[in-house]
Amino acid sequence: MSEWVPGRHVLTPREAEEMAAHHMRQLGHPDARTNPGRGADGGLDVTASRALAQVKFRGGRAGRPDLQRLYGARADRTDLELWFFTGPGYSDEAVEYADRHAMVLFTFDLAGALTPANQAASDVLDRAAALLASGGFGAPARDASPPRRAARPSEPDAAPDGATRWWDGPQHPAPEPEFTGWRWVSPGRAVRRNLLLVVGVLAAAAAWLVGANVERVEHAAATVERLTGRVVDVGAVFVWSSGVALAAVVLYVVQVAIMFRLGKHPLKVPAGRRRRRQRERASVR
Repeated sequence: MSEWVPGRHVLTPREAEEMAAHHMRQLGHPDARTNPGRGADGGLDVTASRALAQVKFRGGRAGRPDLQRLYGARADRTDLELWFFTGPGYSDEAVEYADRHAMVLFTFDLAGALTPANQAASDVLDRAAALLASGGFGAPARDASPPRRAARPSEPDAAPDGATRWWDGPQHPAPEPEFTGWRWVSPGRAVRRNLLLVVGVLAAAAAWLVGANVERVEHAAATVERLTGRVVDVGAVFVWSSGVALAAVVLYVVQVAIMFRLGKHPLKVPAGRRRRRQRERASVR
């Protein structure tokens, strides 16, 4: 598999691991390599002689359990640095845990841009800048001075001018998956999307049954009154059923109009989005 290069979008878990290894090589670990046999090594995605790294591509913010697994994978090799890369960001508990154990936290976007998520990561960038200035290892050129403050996950766009980001590639949007038609939604989702229509149909059916069988309904109402003492007004049942049916249908028409206005469909979803969600779920480890 070809190595990830700056400027290419990160679209798969494997490319995310290659991207992380590339950044680690540029930031002080020249022997960082992706681990082709991940799974049998405690979940390590990138290894170096002086560092270990885990990459979480998608699936929500990284939490404390994710960092604990990386910490446990180090075992008794306490001389190794622990690095973590993720796209969605980190929970507050994860950042606190990382700070206690001197773990380096970075977030990245689809263009391969890194943002430090704690002070240890900012220190890594400062160290890289110092070594570059002194003629040390070949860190890539940077347009901005190293960030002095870690960008927390809650403020990913705190400095859009790049003051808290180390960009390694052009800034351009990731390509969206091609539209490949529509697919039917599941029955349960179809009912939820069309619940007002279901209510309207049931209420209309009830009104029709009452209107078409007045004598039988009145006889049933008389039986109920004789047994329970409660009076059932057949006319009121018909009016209420008709009103509920009419209101539900009107609201459903409004709902469908809004859905189409937003590019949605009451019974279908774009097939391309389905495959994108499947890829995202498959990338969660």
